[in-house]
Amino acid sequence: MRAAARRRLTAWALLAPALVLLVGVFVVPSLDLLRLSLAWTDPGRTIHSDFSLANYRNFTTSAHFHRLLWGSVKLTLWVTAGCLLLGYPAAWYMVHARRRVARTVLYAIVVSPLLISVIVRTFGWVVLLANNGVVNWALTVTGAVDKPVRMLGTFGSVTVASIHVLLPFMILPIASGLQDIDPTLARAAQNLGATPAQTFWRVTLPLSMPGVLAGTALVIALGLGLFITPLLVAGPLQPLLALGIYYVTLNQLDFPLGAALSFVLLIFALLVLAAAARALSAVNRSAV
Repeated sequence: MRAAARRRLTAWALLAPALVLLVGVFVVPSLDLLRLSLAWTDPGRTIHSDFSLANYRNFTTSAHFHRLLWGSVKLTLWVTAGCLLLGYPAAWYMVHARRRVARTVLYAIVVSPLLISVIVRTFGWVVLLANNGVVNWALTVTGAVDKPVRMLGTFGSVTVASIHVLLPFMILPIASGLQDIDPTLARAAQNLGATPAQTFWRVTLPLSMPGVLAGTALVIALGLGLFITPLLVAGPLQPLLALGIYYVTLNQLDFPLGAALSFVLLIFALLVLAAAARALSAVNRSAV
């Protein structure tokens, strides 16, 4: 009993710094955000701390905010699908590259964008997709188009730039999941007569689902709050909830309403992570 108590005490002691950090940088600010969202702003832009659900009623009854939320959800779905379609083959090739040097180079290519500011990476897409940018220049020179095509400010440009920003967060978890698969399982399936396609669909893909779910959850949670990339590529009028929060807070100076919209976005992200955790637990139980 004493040994078990010591192990529990040691575990809590090791977890204490992480728990303190989590409470300090996430729980406390979230509670303060909730407190501010329950205040209200008068026409003179004075914030009143009286308890009020007016900001949440404003969100639930406003068609404008519903459109912003749907815009964020639609963008996130497209970005997640794009990251999954591009990320799984890239992760598979990273893990199964025969030469160690090739694997190292591929990992460096995937991780290196994370070392560069999102603003810098997004400006790269602005340069590429501008009317006088590289893409339009190439299309004009090759005769594919007669005049520059408008790319910036469109939903497609935001989707492409967002996929580029979030793709590493899909590739790395999937690669981690693929690395955990025992390679002898695939060889055993092929020895039993399975084709490479059958081996992938019945062995590799199901066993890599924890990595797929983890990467999908990360991309969805980050995609819901995308702000800098849509702002630079498409401008502040793009119908996204994060840009709506920016406008309400800095243009209208309605901080309680901005806090309420931010809290709604936070709840959506937490629900996604909770669903992913539940799905991961179900996958792990089925694997056992």
